[in-house]
Parts: sequence; structure tokens; C-alpha cells
Amino acid sequence: MPLISAAIRIEDYAWITADVFVGPGVTVGRGAVVNARSTVFNDVDPWTVAKGYPAVSYKKRVMKEGYE
Repeated sequence: MPLISAAIRIEDYAWITADVFVGPGVTVGRGAVVNARSTVFNDVDPWTVAKGYPAVSYKKRVMKEGYE
């Protein structure tokens, strides 16, 4: 099996919580949150919360004034 390597991109205000695996080439969007012990193989949309194995977005984050 070949080794796959690609840059992982974590955008501003994103949270990667405890014991999360982020696969090669994945982008975690601005303000996104990945819940603990999740495995991320696909990009996470901005301002969403993702969880699970594999991680899927399950809700949008509602932000107070002053954030874009």
C-alpha cells in the first residue's frame, strides 16, 4: 500500500478537539469544530460541527455579532 501524503489545512477559528485523526489533504474550514475522537477523511465546511467515524457535519454554528 503506497504512502499518501498531502497538506492538511486548518483555517482560522477552527477547533480540533482531543484524539481526532485528520486525513491527508483535508481542509477544516474557518470556524469549524471537529468533536473528540472523530476521524476526518473529507473537508469540513466553514462554521459547522462535525463528529463521528467517519466525521460528518451535523449542525451549523450560530455566531454572535462580530464574526464573519
